[in-house]
Amino acid sequence: MTPKHSNSSWQCGLLIALCVILAIFLIGLCVVTGLVNRTLGYINQIDPDNEVTLSPSEAEDIGFGDGTETIDPDSTDDIIHIDDITMPSYTEGNNQGGSTTVVPTPQLEVITGDHLVNILLVGQDRREGEKRQRSDSMILVTFNKSTNEITLTSFMRDQYVQIPGYKNNKLNAAYEIGGMKLLTKTLKANFGVVVDGIIEVDFSGFIDVIDLLGGVDIKLTEAEATHLTEATSGHWQLQAGYQRLTGEQALAYARLRSIDTDYRRAERQRKVVTAVINSAKSLSLGQLLSMMDKILPMVSTNLSNTQIMSYASDLFPMLTSANLQTTRIPVEGTFEEGIVQVRDNLTAWFQYNIDFYANNQYLNEIFKKAN
Repeated sequence: MTPKHSNSSWQCGLLIALCVILAIFLIGLCVVTGLVNRTLGYINQIDPDNEVTLSPSEAEDIGFGDGTETIDPDSTDDIIHIDDITMPSYTEGNNQGGSTTVVPTPQLEVITGDHLVNILLVGQDRREGEKRQRSDSMILVTFNKSTNEITLTSFMRDQYVQIPGYKNNKLNAAYEIGGMKLLTKTLKANFGVVVDGIIEVDFSGFIDVIDLLGGVDIKLTEAEATHLTEATSGHWQLQAGYQRLTGEQALAYARLRSIDTDYRRAERQRKVVTAVINSAKSLSLGQLLSMMDKILPMVSTNLSNTQIMSYASDLFPMLTSANLQTTRIPVEGTFEEGIVQVRDNLTAWFQYNIDFYANNQYLNEIFKKAN
């Protein structure tokens, strides 16, 4: 069964985020040291403790659409009721200092260590003039200093998860309900992942960024090349194999889902992200400065200036030498998916009955410290 999602432009804001965290934070802040204060001044820094948080009643309908996704009486799709979804449990308490902590489902292992740095890249479904929306694109960028690897992990937005302090909901709802702080707690509660910082971007301007890089090299399948060519009535003469895509073409590629599934679209996003990293390695100083002026005003983060500088100096060497790998959560074979009846005459698409333990073990395996 194919996930039923729209092809909104917000998904590709994530590509900008990786340019920022890798091409700018790790390169720019190390190379252009004389401009650090000016550079950091462009970034919108968020204090998670002061973020707007919705009440449980206000969060009731977040993530479930606008009430128009009604049940089709003629549909042949199986529909599961939300009360029939099995969920594990978590506990929430206070540290000695009074701060709230989340203890994941008992069998989950908290994935952390001095060798790991986890930066979560968020692209949210927000338009001009709107308040904070759902985090409909989430890629965890993991720097493993022990194995010299950078892992890009897509967390699928429609996973039915526990949201600490609220009713179970889609993963992407946590961000709209409680911002960066609640999304961080939700990932830890369900997957044992410790997020060190979040970078959030708006989707505007990514075409210019890709073009500033001189395009990105992407290996197209026959179906992808044919679809992109036909969609422009032959204006783009794209062929199967490696192609240098412009910003506009990279956007269309990363948005593409109609020929297969939402999972393949997430994979395409990771491929563009990887291509951006490879292109960023050869940036000239002039290109870098031009990109910083265009990109940084679009960036919001919960990292302090001190943390940004520390990560930049610590992780910069990995950018040019690290091996790149990509993956997604939930892992194939560890969940069910389909239409769920949220309440009377209202449905939504979910990945549900997730084996959180299996996904936690999978992440622990790929992030573990080398012997």
